[in-house]
Amino acid sequence: MKRTCMCCGRWFMPRANVPDQQYCSRRICQNARRQLWRKKKLKSDAEYRADQYVSQKRWCKKNPGYWERYRALHPDYCQRNREMQKARNRTRTQVRRQRKGLIAKRYALAGQNGIISGYYNLLPADGAMIAKSDALLVKLDVVSGNYINGP
Repeated sequence: MKRTCMCCGRWFMPRANVPDQQYCSRRICQNARRQLWRKKKLKSDAEYRADQYVSQKRWCKKNPGYWERYRALHPDYCQRNREMQKARNRTRTQVRRQRKGLIAKRYALAGQNGIISGYYNLLPADGAMIAKSDALLVKLDVVSGNYINGP
């Protein structure tokens, strides 16, 4: 049964010995698969992350000056990287500006607090609004405005 490649979107026939195959055998697609696996592994496995860090340090020690030589030989790469960094910085600045109005204020709900003490379901803020197994039951106690934190 044919499947659609998760990378390129082309139809392919999965190999018999890889029943859950989701990427076709094209080099670019296999590289994308490996890159995604590595990204997930770095995020979820502290031991793997530490090993990769040590390996990278060891490689840099064996190859001093590599990145300086690389940048000297690839000026187009450097220019593209500078442009992409400027775009990332612009995006970061825009996000900060948008969040500026979302800063928590001490008296933001003064006179309009409709929350009452009790138990509430706390759901991850992913926008799905579907109760999941990782939802938490929390108890909220409303404290008066005269409360002083600590002695």
